[in-house]
Amino acid sequence: MATIQIRDIPDEEYEALRAAASAEGKSLQSYMREQAGFLARVARKRSAFERVRAALAERDESRVTAESALADLDDSRGPWPADGDTAQHDG
Repeated sequence: MATIQIRDIPDEEYEALRAAASAEGKSLQSYMREQAGFLARVARKRSAFERVRAALAERDESRVTAESALADLDDSRGPWPADGDTAQHDG
């Protein structure tokens, strides 16, 4: 695993992060690891949408359909989980 070190965080921002971690019963390191994971997921999604936008921009817009857009999304994000796994995500 990689290590990230962040310097020069203003005291009030550090205290806000420390308090948020404490409120969730987590160490600051654990809380920040979780937040970094969230930011990474957002970045991956943004990148996938940008790839789809770029692919659509290369096409003749008159040929873009909902099906082609969904196919591009499927290509970008990879295979869907097995049917048995999706039930736990349905909420």
